Amino acid sequence: MVELKGVIPALTTPFGEDGSLDLDGFGELIDIVIADGVHGILAGGCTGESWAMNESETGAMLAAAVKAAAGRVPVVAGCGAMSTGQAVAQVRQAEAAGCDAAMVQPPWYVMPGLDEVFDYYKGIIAGSDLPIMVYNNPRRTGILLTPDFLDQLVDESRIVAIKESSKDWLVLSEIIRRCKDRAAVLAGYADLLGLAAITEGAVGFVEASPPIIGRRYIEFFNAAMAGDVERARPMQAEFSKLNKGLFGIGTFPASAKVALEMMGRPGGWPRDPIKALDEEGRRRIRAVLVSMGLLEAEDALRATA
Repeated sequence: MVELKGVIPALTTPFGEDGSLDLDGFGELIDIVIADGVHGILAGGCTGESWAMNESETGAMLAAAVKAAAGRVPVVAGCGAMSTGQAVAQVRQAEAAGCDAAMVQPPWYVMPGLDEVFDYYKGIIAGSDLPIMVYNNPRRTGILLTPDFLDQLVDESRIVAIKESSKDWLVLSEIIRRCKDRAAVLAGYADLLGLAAITEGAVGFVEASPPIIGRRYIEFFNAAMAGDVERARPMQAEFSKLNKGLFGIGTFPASAKVALEMMGRPGGWPRDPIKALDEEGRRRIRAVLVSMGLLEAEDALRATA
């Protein structure tokens, strides 16, 4: 069974200005983050604009991720749908593409009860063979997977990990304490909560900013795992600046894509209805990157010229 731990970047999916899927750029981005030292990659999550791709594009994107990773790190596919059957089909597609695991969120919009969500996950397990990372992201789905719920769900076969993105420390810490001995718990919003999560017993992060921050994110994770709080604490404070910048400018992930391009990494354009950042948004992203030392002021000016 695949082991999911460490820094797993939630990758953006590069698109051209005309909306075309840029698989060459995607493969290049994967090579870059693996060279940075990441421990896995997440393809086709929320950051990857999975909602904007049709079935054929998703299959091509996942196959490209597996090809680019080339067995160097595990590939996790973002999955989840409004019905169990649709979610099973997505997980099977990820399996056919060669992915190592599927990150599955609960149904959105439908607003089912937690007993129905439990059966949704059981149906996915019964209908597919991939290991499952359960994705708790109530801001996106409208459903909070509670510590009680996850404490039961992790006893089901092939639930190997939890990505916890409630942004609620009380929820995250309780899930870690109750589930960590049976499933790997990885923190979302690690730019804000990563150090605390590792201290509590999480084994890694699934986060959008490591491709922007680069090797410093691996250094942060290693320091946190080693208990070197004095080294990790200032990095945590620094990363929080980027988090506020990325989520406060435009509609995500347009800001992340601009930041990547400024760093000389494939970011590409967002897909409709998300708009590319205007010049003021780009100026603000540039200022954040310069303040963090990720971009020299003169390089930043060229990046937006």
